[in-house]
Amino acid sequence: MSGDHINQYGDGNIGKAESTGSGDIRAGGRAGASAAGGPAVEALLREIEKLRPHLDANDRAEVDAAAGSIAAETSAERRRGLVQRISGIAALLGEVGVPVIRAARALLGA
Repeated sequence: MSGDHINQYGDGNIGKAESTGSGDIRAGGRAGASAAGGPAVEALLREIEKLRPHLDANDRAEVDAAAGSIAAETSAERRRGLVQRISGIAALLGEVGVPVIRAARALLGA
């Protein structure tokens, strides 16, 4: 079986972005512009992506739904709730979830 399998959740998904040249690939913005929420959100989202293969279907759907809303969330209280939801699932996975928990702490402390 070959080809890419891509799951998209949440608002703002554009699909697979590919580059054959140099420079940054940015969806809906200029190269060099940071994603909504800043570097702490970007770090958390990178760690969540690494965690996804270790999740069952239900936990993956829950994490994806929360992760899809984090960057756009303007309420600190609601963002905190989303981050805590993700952190709780990551904690249940043990050692593999630790990088997500660290990134979540960094975001909440920022």
